[in-house]
Amino acid sequence: MASTYTRDSDNTMLSTKDKHKLRKPVVEKMRRDRINTCIEQLKTLLEREFHKQDPNAKLEKADILEMTVGFLKQQLQPQSPVLQRAHSEGYSQCWRETMHFLSSNSMKDMMLHNLQRAEQDICLSSPLSSQHQNHSQGPVKQAITGHKSVWRPW
Repeated sequence: MASTYTRDSDNTMLSTKDKHKLRKPVVEKMRRDRINTCIEQLKTLLEREFHKQDPNAKLEKADILEMTVGFLKQQLQPQSPVLQRAHSEGYSQCWRETMHFLSSNSMKDMMLHNLQRAEQDICLSSPLSSQHQNHSQGPVKQAITGHKSVWRPW
C-alpha cells in the first residue's frame, strides 16, 4: 500500500527553518498591504493639499509621503507673532468687556438694594407708614424678584 501525504503531514515533517521560509512571503505581503493602505488613507485625507500643489500630477507613494511630511511640518510650526498678538489682544478685550459687564450689573444690584433700604427707612418714619408701605413695596419687590430671576452660571 502506497503512503499518502497530506498537507498537514508535510507541514509536520518540515523543519522550523522551512516553515519560516514558507511563512515569510505571506508576512511580507501583509506588511506591504498595510503600508499601501496607510498611504492611500494619507492620499485621501490630504487630497486637497496635494491638488493645490499640482492638480494634474499622478502621485507616487514617495510623493505622497514627502508631501505629508511637509504638510505636518507646516501644521506643527508655531504660530506667527502677528497671529499670537491678535489672539492675545482679542482675549484681553473679551476679558475687559466681561469685567465691565459684571461690574455694571453689580452696581445696579447695589443701587437697587440701597434704594429699597432707603424706601423702607422713609416708610418707617412716615406717619402714613402702614398705607404707604403696602403701595410702595409692591413694584420694588417685583423689580427685585424680576431682576434676581436671571440665571447666572456662577
